[in-house]
Amino acid sequence: MQPDFSLQLDQIFGPRQIFHVMECYTCGYNEYYFQHPKTKKQIGVVCEGCNYICSFEEHME
Repeated sequence: MQPDFSLQLDQIFGPRQIFHVMECYTCGYNEYYFQHPKTKKQIGVVCEGCNYICSFEEHME
């Protein structure tokens, strides 16, 4: 991931782990699904190719 995109994810999601990667249906780049490292709850999905970021729920500690 590009550094500026990763920094944006740090601001939105905070700590995270990639738990699934698949091809984006829209642009063909990798789509990353994240989970919180402690709770293991799914917290969002992103695609750097589309500049798409989706947060699934409140996950702030």
